[in-house]
Amino acid sequence: VVLVFTALIMLSVFHDAIVDGLKPFTDWMQAHNFAGAMIIIGAMIIVSFPPLLGHEILVVLCGVTFSFGEACIAVGTVLGEVANYFVFKYACSARGRKLEETNIEYGAMAHVVRQGGFWIVLVMRYSAIPSHLATPIFATVGVPFGVFLAAAILSVPKSFVPVYVGWTAKPENEGNTTAKIVSKVVLGVAIIITLSTLWWVNRKMKQAKEDYIYARRKARQGKPKGPVYISAPSNVTV
Repeated sequence: VVLVFTALIMLSVFHDAIVDGLKPFTDWMQAHNFAGAMIIIGAMIIVSFPPLLGHEILVVLCGVTFSFGEACIAVGTVLGEVANYFVFKYACSARGRKLEETNIEYGAMAHVVRQGGFWIVLVMRYSAIPSHLATPIFATVGVPFGVFLAAAILSVPKSFVPVYVGWTAKPENEGNTTAKIVSKVVLGVAIIITLSTLWWVNRKMKQAKEDYIYARRKARQGKPKGPVYISAPSNVTV
C-alpha cells in the first residue's frame, strides 16, 4: 500500500523527468500505434502477476503516448486480471485453503469476501490494496468469475488517474495551468477514495474477526481441517 501511494506521488511530482527519460520509447510507439499498443497491453498482462511491479509507469506511458490511452489501459488491465484470476484459481486454491487454516488474518479476509459478495470485491478493487494482490485472494476463496469480471470492469476507471497524469505531461500541455491543477486535484481525490475504501475493508474485517475465530474453533471440534464457512454474523453489515 505504501509503495502504491509513493509511486503515485512520485509520478505526479517527477512526471516531467519520467516523460523525458521515456521519450525515445514513446516516440517509437507513436510511430507504430498498433504495435505500441500491443506492447503496452502485453506488458500490463505480465505485471498483473505478483510480485511484479510497474503498472503505474505503464499507465503513465500510455497516457503520454496515445490519444486512446484509456482504451489501451482498460483492455490491458482486464485481460491481465482475468489471466491472474485463472492462474491462481487453478494453481493455488489448495494453498489458499491451507493458508486459511493457519493464518487468522487471511482467513478473516476470505470470510469477509465470501460474505460480502460483489460489493466487497468492487470496494477492495477501488481501495489501496493493489489489484494484482487482491485478485489472487478473490480467485482462491471462490469468488465466481462473473462477479470478479464485473468488479474488474467497473474498477477500470481507477487506472485512468495515472493516464491523465501522463496526458498532462505531454509537451503540448506544458503551459496548460488548468490541466496541471486538475491533475493534482484528481490525484488527491483518488488518494481519498482509496484510503476511505481501505478503511471500510479493514472495518469489515475487524467486525467479522471475533465471530470468525469463534466459529473456527467450534468447527475444529468436529472437523480437524478445512477453511471455515459461516453465515454473516448478526452484528456485521455487508
